[in-house]
Amino acid sequence: MKNQWLLSPARQLTEEEKSLVWQKPVTHIESDAERRICAEVYRNWTRGEMKITNILLEGDAGSGKTQLAKALSADFGLPYTKVTCFADMDKSDILGSILPVLPEDEDNTEGVTYKYYPSEIVRAYENGWLLEIQEPTVIRDAAVLMSLNSALEPDSSINLPTRIVHRHPEFIAVITTNRGYNGCHPLNEALRDRVQHSEKMDLPSVEVMMERAAVKTGCTDEDLLLTFARVIVLLDQTAKANAIKGVAGMRSYFFWVDAVLQGSETVDQLYHKVIYKITTDPDEILILEQALSKHRVLSELEEISERRIKTNSEIMEIHTEGTIETEFSNTVPNDIPAVALRKSADSEGQSNHDAENAIDTQSSDNGEDGDPIYHELQQITNEELEQQRQVFRKHLNQQAREMVKGSSHEKVNLIIHRPEATLAHHREYHQIASVLMPVIRELVRKAVPLLEHEVSTVFAKSRVYGTKFHAEKLASPDFHYYSQKCPPDEEPSLAVALRIDESASMSAFGRLDAAKQAAVAVYEFCESCKIPMLIYGDTADRSSLERMSLYSYIDYENPALNDKYCLMAIQGHSNNRDGMALRILAEKLMKAPQKTKLLISISDGQPKAMPDYTGEAAITDMKGVLQEYSRKGILFLAAAIGLDKETICDIYGQERFLDITDLRQLPARLIQVIAKYL
Repeated sequence: MKNQWLLSPARQLTEEEKSLVWQKPVTHIESDAERRICAEVYRNWTRGEMKITNILLEGDAGSGKTQLAKALSADFGLPYTKVTCFADMDKSDILGSILPVLPEDEDNTEGVTYKYYPSEIVRAYENGWLLEIQEPTVIRDAAVLMSLNSALEPDSSINLPTRIVHRHPEFIAVITTNRGYNGCHPLNEALRDRVQHSEKMDLPSVEVMMERAAVKTGCTDEDLLLTFARVIVLLDQTAKANAIKGVAGMRSYFFWVDAVLQGSETVDQLYHKVIYKITTDPDEILILEQALSKHRVLSELEEISERRIKTNSEIMEIHTEGTIETEFSNTVPNDIPAVALRKSADSEGQSNHDAENAIDTQSSDNGEDGDPIYHELQQITNEELEQQRQVFRKHLNQQAREMVKGSSHEKVNLIIHRPEATLAHHREYHQIASVLMPVIRELVRKAVPLLEHEVSTVFAKSRVYGTKFHAEKLASPDFHYYSQKCPPDEEPSLAVALRIDESASMSAFGRLDAAKQAAVAVYEFCESCKIPMLIYGDTADRSSLERMSLYSYIDYENPALNDKYCLMAIQGHSNNRDGMALRILAEKLMKAPQKTKLLISISDGQPKAMPDYTGEAAITDMKGVLQEYSRKGILFLAAAIGLDKETICDIYGQERFLDITDLRQLPARLIQVIAKYL
């Protein structure tokens, strides 16, 4: 394809010069700035004093300044060279140097001779090349910048030690510089004034970023490219808004996309390819993480990561006959299947019928005239999601205050928080889950057969009522004489609440880490078995206005607003008012429709809160809560992980007590206990 921007088509280049003309790779994509500069230079090339020969590209690192300078070499057909400025640069680096030359013959008695060696600037200036001058803002000596000023004058000349060099008519200088970086000074006004065309180099649009990354990395996943580009733009804007000196640019974007394509973990590589390039300061990293959390992009990254792990973006079609029943082997698979399977339209089998013949599947959503009503899938915005979170948080606070009315805690100031996850929480969760998942999968495998009676059309025996009478049960004193058929969509008849003591003492001896691991294990197990769950933490006396604090991490009332990564926000705070926390969670469990309701408390000590919730008074309150709600059907279990195990055992009773001597056993012990109630 003929180059439409060639400035001097008739010019004959030497072999050396031809080798210096930059060749555009296939991955290069023309930007608007490139087309704009080419058009301006080409239009004014023969207009004498209006000729454009000095160009300024100013922008952040990774915005494509050097790439653009090289692209102009290919567009104009000019040899490309560059000079990188440095702080101690002097005139000899601009004009060249006279250096000694040792004689080739050692017997030569004439001694050392001297020879002038031109700088790269002089070579480009004299021969009519395209010269990129990188970072002139770092030069400390003002006299050096003055030398550059004179060299950039139209029809100027440079006085060399041996001769006078005149500016070649095709010499083009492209100045590339960053904005306000450490070690940089404002660009000299006189130098800036000699520029005839300037470009403000920022990150390109998201669409252009996606196009360039797709070409450079070979990525075809548009969702991945779009999400990653949005993250880069967000981090870049956040860094600038908070005076964080680092930059999230195109280089970071390319290498992040490429790393994920090669199988690396999405969030982990975000740190190494992007965030740590911006800053390694913990406070600044926290600012960036909060920005990502606020704009709800973390969940999108996790979805991309999970999708790539499960499917590798591929779908296979298989032909099956009959029904498929899942069988669980004795071994737990270490690898997740690399592809997802789907049934093709022409596959045989009773579950696959033509839509025209499937009368049972006709929609009941019809209008008055009998025409079907189509429903659009509405995308929820960040603002709407935040509003839903606020409404739900307000509901939980009102609900909790109602639950303690009439108790000794009625006048205690109570606030329920809904912690939000940061990027660091995502990484920590994955680290914990990767260790626990083999154990969880094994327990899930053993639990699934127990759940078959809940989700399949078989008879559940030993019922006090039903459709089939069993005479052999007449001798049983529990009145469970009947069996009934379970509906296919009946869920496991178990609800679980996990209460975590977040007192200050939990921060010692690895107790907090054990509690986080237990929370992850309980969540993953219950989620896999479709068991409704509550996971709450609590502390007391955070302030005079907040005497009781509850942290709602997981709540089955509104699963859409749950975020499992916020479990990593569990931390030690102050005191603990156990009886109040147990009362609220027990009341919430009472509202659950499931028949079995299990409340597990993880604690390292006996209750203690200001002003007088301690000793016998606190113990009596806890025992009263346990007795009251045990009569109502709540099953309590205390996992003691501290030094006050005897006191906890006395409060809960030996039958409700779980002594965890080795904290590493806590996650597995808890899900084993939960599995017993299925």
